[in-house]
Amino acid sequence: MNTKLIYANSLLIALLSAVATLSGLLWKGFYSKETISMGAQAMGQDLVTLLVALPLLLLSLYLIHKKSLRGQMIWMGSIFYFLYTYASLSFLANYNQFFLVYVALFSLSLYTFIYGLMSLDAKTLKNSMKPGKTTTVAAIFTIFMAVMLAFLWLNIIIGSLLSGSVPTILEKYTTLVVQALDLGVLVPVAIITGTLLLKGRAWGYVLMSILIVKISLLGTAILSMIFFMAQNGVEIVLGQAVFFVLTTVGGIIIAGLYYNKIDSTVTDSGPSQKMAMVSGK
Repeated sequence: MNTKLIYANSLLIALLSAVATLSGLLWKGFYSKETISMGAQAMGQDLVTLLVALPLLLLSLYLIHKKSLRGQMIWMGSIFYFLYTYASLSFLANYNQFFLVYVALFSLSLYTFIYGLMSLDAKTLKNSMKPGKTTTVAAIFTIFMAVMLAFLWLNIIIGSLLSGSVPTILEKYTTLVVQALDLGVLVPVAIITGTLLLKGRAWGYVLMSILIVKISLLGTAILSMIFFMAQNGVEIVLGQAVFFVLTTVGGIIIAGLYYNKIDSTVTDSGPSQKMAMVSGK
C-alpha cells in the first residue's frame, strides 16, 4: 500500500469536504435553488459530514499510521461514505458554485476507494475475527435492512408508476437519484455482503467492516436531515423516520460489536505485502 497516496488523497478529501460543508452551513442562501426539503437535508448532511465523518476519517489515518487493521477498515468505510454522499450531490443538487468541488470529491473518493479495495488482504481480516455470533447478527441485520429499504423505495416508485402520477418525494427534481443509488448499489451490496458473511467467505468480512461504518455514518446524517427538515416545517413521514432511527441505532451498536471482534494479535496470512497485513490495534 502506498501510504503517501492514501494520506494525500484522504487529506484532500477532508479539506474539500470541510470547505463544502462549511459553505453549506454558513453561507446564507447557499441552497436557495433547492426545495425547502432538499435544502434542509443538505444542511443536515453537511453538519454530520463536518462533525462526525470528517473527524472519523482523520482518526482512521492516525490509526493507519499506527499500523492498525481496525483503522484501515474504518478508513475504507469513511471513504465509502464520502463516495456516496458526493455522488448524490453531484447528480442531485442544483448547479451551484461548488459543482466542481462535488465532482472532485466524488472522483477522489471513488478511485481512492477502489485503490483501497485492491490493496486489501481479505484472508487477514477474516483470520483476525474472534469467534462468536456477532458476524451472524451483523449479516442478518444488514440483509434485513436492505430488504426493508428496497421495499420502502419500491412501494413509493411502483405505486406512482401504477397510478401514473409523479412521486411526491421527487418534488421539482428530474429523477430519484438517492433511490437509484440505494436500489442499484447499496441494497445489492448489503445483500451480497450479508450472504458472503453467512457463508464464512473472506470478502464478506471485509465488505461488512466497510458497510457497517458507512451505514452508521449515513444513518446519523439522515437523522440530522430529519431534524433540519422538521425545523423548516417539512412534513416527516413517521414510518420512514422510525425505519432510519432503527437502522442507525442498530448499525452503530453492531459496528461497535463487530470492530471489537477484530483480534489485534493477528498480523498476516502469508508473504503478501497488501494493506491488511499490519496488525490491528
